[in-house]
Amino acid sequence: MTNGSTIRSVIEQELERRGYSLSSFSSRSGINRGTLSAILNGNPPKPIAISQLDLITEALEYPEGHYYPLYVDECVDSDQPNRRRLKAFLLRCAEVGQKECIQEVLNCIIENLNYIPMIFDIGEELYEKGLREESRLFYNVVIESEKYQHSERLAISHYRIFRLSLGDDTEANLIAATRFELYLHRLPEDYQLDGLLHLTNVYLTLQKWELTEIYADELIKLAKATYKNYERAFKQSKEFQFRAERHLVVYYGQGYLLKGVSLQLQRKYENMEEYIAAYADLSWFIGLNELGKHEVERFKLFAKLNMYNLQVLRGDQSIIPEYINSVKKYPYEILPSLRAIVEASNMHGFFIDDVLEQFDIDTELYDQIDNYYKPEVSRDRYLRLSYQLSLYSFRKKDYKEGIEKSLYSLKYAILLKNHFYFMKIVPLFERYRSFATGEQLKEYEKLLEEVLKDA
Repeated sequence: MTNGSTIRSVIEQELERRGYSLSSFSSRSGINRGTLSAILNGNPPKPIAISQLDLITEALEYPEGHYYPLYVDECVDSDQPNRRRLKAFLLRCAEVGQKECIQEVLNCIIENLNYIPMIFDIGEELYEKGLREESRLFYNVVIESEKYQHSERLAISHYRIFRLSLGDDTEANLIAATRFELYLHRLPEDYQLDGLLHLTNVYLTLQKWELTEIYADELIKLAKATYKNYERAFKQSKEFQFRAERHLVVYYGQGYLLKGVSLQLQRKYENMEEYIAAYADLSWFIGLNELGKHEVERFKLFAKLNMYNLQVLRGDQSIIPEYINSVKKYPYEILPSLRAIVEASNMHGFFIDDVLEQFDIDTELYDQIDNYYKPEVSRDRYLRLSYQLSLYSFRKKDYKEGIEKSLYSLKYAILLKNHFYFMKIVPLFERYRSFATGEQLKEYEKLLEEVLKDA
């Protein structure tokens, strides 16, 4: 017995068990009696539409998707399955979380390459709806099956998988970025802008400075070229297709901002002002809508705060009170700003206890990680701040606090699989190991055992 006949026999058994006639169940479900009869008794039976199956399921008081595993053969019961029915079923499976049914259908049709465009389109529709993990199943099929290696949909599928793969695990982020790089330049230019922005951010958090600068420069170049095309279309009152996720001014400004931040983190301060000036006032961008104007104001703020950063990192302590008063107006900017101030104090040998007392670093700043910037960016900033605070405590000869903060930083680096900071924190702890208590040494050994266990 096939699943196609099983789903009908199961429904018939339910109707009989509950005492429904076709007429009474028609009234209860809202499905025409003649249609019900054709579905259950027709020879051959009328195919069940997914919307009809949902009405039957609801009328029988079962949860959404209850009959979906039995419905798979209804969709793939011939050599040429009905595409409309297939698409409707796959979309509904995604909406109710029936990933197993999706995979089963995809496995049945994957051999027929004519379905690849439809599979890609479903993935895109789900991605736009926010059903990101469900869309991954469809993009994976395109990647595995697309025969044209330079096709646009293959490159977009790799880009979507790259975006879906980014998270807390820096090692996984590196793998995702490396795989995606091969397809970056096969993307349409508006998608390339998104790809470049995210690649640059990934390599920035991984301390891959050369790659960060390469992709930041590419982002600047492509954003400039795209703006020229946009400007030309705007002046000629022509439509300009732009499918990137953010306003064009974001990519323009972020290219310069990320290049400047990369230089800052490498302590190459001599050229930073040039890059800060490039995004300090982008009000000259033509055709700015309200969103674009909002982004321009954000870049103006970033430029102001990054100029404070530059002055402090060059050793100017006098600017710190003004800097702190400014940044307090923007709570989500406290984390990156405080990190720069602590790093500057360690570089130039001054103390900032009065500054640190003004902020709740362990709870208030930590709680902001997932609330504004991308979590992977904020977590990297928080790890950098924790490490700098460890150095600061040791510099003050507050060894108890230094050990505590270095252990906390080590734990966080392990959680994020951040090898760069792991390799900085372990030698730091070892330098001051003699000041650690028995409990702190036990915690340290336990953390290292966890790393070795996963090695």
